Amino acid sequence: MDERLERRPQAIRDMFAEIAPRYDLLNHLLALRRDLSWRRRLVAALASAPPGPRLDLATGTGDVALALPAGSVVGADFCLDMLALARRKARRRRAAVAWAAADALSLPFADGSFAAVTIAFGVRNLADLAAGLREIRRVLLPAGLLGVLELQRPRRRAVAALMDVWNRVVVTPLGRLISPDGDAYAYLPASVDTFPDRPAMAEILARLGFALVSGTDLSGGIAGLTVARREDG
Repeated sequence: MDERLERRPQAIRDMFAEIAPRYDLLNHLLALRRDLSWRRRLVAALASAPPGPRLDLATGTGDVALALPAGSVVGADFCLDMLALARRKARRRRAAVAWAAADALSLPFADGSFAAVTIAFGVRNLADLAAGLREIRRVLLPAGLLGVLELQRPRRRAVAALMDVWNRVVVTPLGRLISPDGDAYAYLPASVDTFPDRPAMAEILARLGFALVSGTDLSGGIAGLTVARREDG
């Protein structure tokens, strides 16, 4: 658990490799399928991005990449087990997505390669958040859009208290019952509590050369959606 909360890349990669076979099932169960609508909001929020290729970073099993408008779409992740599941989904749906094994802290793409970058439930696992955001900015075109969808601790006390109960009574026990790496579903709620919320994320992005386009709390503030544009200079 401690290694994971320190965001050590190998520990995080190993965790996702272990839970990959049950990842989609548990995500949908534990979020009461709200994660599906959150991802749709993320994709819709980047509709105003300039024309050009799209990158879904920390793509996991590929749900966001597969939902992006047809065209030049790349789904990238540093966990090969997750990418294998994403490729299978794409084959079943006959979707033309390019999949890439890539570490968000050192992306194998040229400067200005993408008109838009999405990342859903991935930034809080980065070993160095600022370094990852700088890499995203580097591979974005000028005026390209970044969409960040992430869980957060709700600011409303009642919602936060309900989330604490849900995590303690449902998320951690069910994760331990179903997942081969039960401790992963103790780490995931803990990682939310030790990560910047949406307003703090907007401040970080502004310091790193992004201009805030929009920020939205979802489902009572359980998740946050931030859209930012790469500024020149």
